[in-house]
Amino acid sequence: MSLSGGGYRAAAFHLGTLRFLDGVGLLPDVVGLSTVSGGTLTGLAWVVSQVDGKSFPEFYDSWSAYLKRTNVIAEALNGLTSDRDHESHKWASLIRSAADVYARPDFLGDRRFGEVMGASGLRFQELIFNSTEFHTGLDFRFRRSSDPKALQGNVNYKLPGSVAQHVRLADIAAASSCFPGGFEPLVFPQQFHWSREFPLASALGELGPGFDGGLPLMDGGIYDNQGVDSLLMAFDHAKTAPTLLISDVSTKDTRMYDVPENPTKRGWVTLNGVSWMGWAMFFLCLASAVCLAWRGVDDIREGTWNPGDALLYLVPGALTAAVAVALVWLRLRVKDVNALLRKQMDLNAWPSFQKLTVLEFAQMVVLRGTSLLALTSSVFMKRVRGLVFNRVYHDPRFEHRRMSNLIYSLTLNRPRLFAAHPWMKPGPHLVSVAQQACQMPTTLWFTDPGQFTTLETAGEATVCFVLLRHILEHHQGRYESQGLPLYDLFQRLRKEWAVFNQEARPSEASRPVAA
Repeated sequence: MSLSGGGYRAAAFHLGTLRFLDGVGLLPDVVGLSTVSGGTLTGLAWVVSQVDGKSFPEFYDSWSAYLKRTNVIAEALNGLTSDRDHESHKWASLIRSAADVYARPDFLGDRRFGEVMGASGLRFQELIFNSTEFHTGLDFRFRRSSDPKALQGNVNYKLPGSVAQHVRLADIAAASSCFPGGFEPLVFPQQFHWSREFPLASALGELGPGFDGGLPLMDGGIYDNQGVDSLLMAFDHAKTAPTLLISDVSTKDTRMYDVPENPTKRGWVTLNGVSWMGWAMFFLCLASAVCLAWRGVDDIREGTWNPGDALLYLVPGALTAAVAVALVWLRLRVKDVNALLRKQMDLNAWPSFQKLTVLEFAQMVVLRGTSLLALTSSVFMKRVRGLVFNRVYHDPRFEHRRMSNLIYSLTLNRPRLFAAHPWMKPGPHLVSVAQQACQMPTTLWFTDPGQFTTLETAGEATVCFVLLRHILEHHQGRYESQGLPLYDLFQRLRKEWAVFNQEARPSEASRPVAA
């Protein structure tokens, strides 16, 4: 099973998926788990609960309560400039602050990956939490495997097990959910939190010179937002391919980007005008500072200086001098940018830019920023998703062994399926729930508990529908009558579907289905 990225939308939808699988007795059959971003949050919470020996209902209650009450970004901002005395990095970092939020006792605490690697009660053959490293653009995996030769990290940057066991789980969660635009990169190992028993120097010593400059890690969804590639790699040499369940909250965006409207007026102040205004302000401030200093010195010479003159001369003089210095600094930085452009592109941009109005220049910046964000968060990820799904659906090993638990599955019209099995058609209320779930933004907070309920319900109902559809379409002759291997599961799924879908009559759902 893979749990896709998508912030809290993913975390809650996947929780509903897990809850339903537990309810029908399928959750213990999960032999491989690969997670990304928001999926990693739920995946780590679930795995840690198993390490602690908790039942699934206990895990569900604690994790659902955490998602409802915790605004990761707000709490990370509150701690942005605090607790920076450890040996990681001195600069303020929002992703480091988010990692510290995950490291609080109500989620992951100070637990290390070694607890997961060495846990005896986990049934997983493969357990992979994915991030993306920005040196070679590959997936960087934190992995527990039944294969002692399994690769952690990636082929270019190998992560020794002796170091991986000391990595804080909260840092894994942060690295996997470090989406571009919202966070800066999380540098491994320099910005990870190391224990006193295994400090940063020890980690660098075992990692080798390749990590001396730090390895920038960001959201695993940049490389593969569904986490499928890691599972295909992990089970590449398996004698029998496992059934693959892809839980995916990627939405069907018909419009990934709309151009912001231009201001109604261009304005008349150009950048060149702003430059001349800056010069005028500089000379005025400089002249004011000189005059104030001159008058202050005169008062001192004449012996008429009194304490109140400090507010009359010193404070205004300091302020005007500071403004003059700030204007000089700003001009030097603009010259640096222009010099960089000339060096990189052999282009002097100022003669052209100076003719633009301020509003025109601001709109150019907005268009570039918003389109770049859409490119990284939607266009690229959609392309990568298509490549990954294409690989899965053209792999003969997974023929009839793959299920796509898509957040929008209940909104799709399937004429052949619904004609053959009318009871499978989702009612309007289920379609509405799925549509509302698709409209949830990719955030790390909920504005009200209803958002969680919608997503969690969508996860449960969708995976029920997907399992039923999979059995109906790919397992004919194995579920139709008592005694067949999938009969009991199919009947349980039909009863659950009848509960979700009020349009189906319970008497129909409980009646054996004819072949």
